Amino acid sequence: MALSNIEKHYNKHPEDLRLLRRHGIVEFETTMYHLRRFLKPGYRLLDIGAGTGRYTSALMAEGYEVKAVELVRRNIDVFLKREPTADVVQGDARHMPFVPTASADVTLLLGPLYHLIGDDEKLKALKEAKRVTKPGGLIFVAYLMNEYSILSYCFDEDRIGGLLDRGVVDQNFHIQAQADELYDYVRLEDINRLDENAGLERVTIFSPDGASDYMRTRLNRMSDETFAHFIAYQKSISERADLIGAGSHVVDVVRA
Repeated sequence: MALSNIEKHYNKHPEDLRLLRRHGIVEFETTMYHLRRFLKPGYRLLDIGAGTGRYTSALMAEGYEVKAVELVRRNIDVFLKREPTADVVQGDARHMPFVPTASADVTLLLGPLYHLIGDDEKLKALKEAKRVTKPGGLIFVAYLMNEYSILSYCFDEDRIGGLLDRGVVDQNFHIQAQADELYDYVRLEDINRLDENAGLERVTIFSPDGASDYMRTRLNRMSDETFAHFIAYQKSISERADLIGAGSHVVDVVRA
């Protein structure tokens, strides 16, 4: 069976290493900070698109029962090598008949929507996450942000002119992902539209990484003390409305 674009990507670019680099640590620590705000002892968690299980492992270590779902076989193998007792199954975020309805107190959807192109595909995953989450439970949904890609790839790599000419970037500088592409980038108005169409109510929305992806080399040069201050800074400003959307990711916390 031919590998999908997603499988080819994660076979080549190990996800396990990304969250161990400093820009990834900022994202991980800020997301965990917000998860801890809402989690309660005894909660059952579902981690959809678990990757190599960094969040699942951390939450298991804090005493939570976590079921993980991951599409890419290589990621599952890395995950189980590190966490052999984990409950992880291979599956697609858009269709998980093996997960009972209303079985999770909190659901993580921290990766699948990066790769699902267009509203229709994203809504399949959002509605499936809503189905498996208890009524009133929370879903943490991560997105890739349009402006990060525009600044980092289109301008920094001096490709903007050709992309505008081909219509890959529209006249409002919104990237128009094609069906066979790996990533789909959104703006806040896109996320708001998806929430409305999926029947999801926002509790909060935060930027897990802020400026960190723009500052990778600078983060690596920081002393441990300064880097600890940077993580504290990102946690403190992560919900600021004037900054959300400028980083590479946001996490939308919504109620099922």
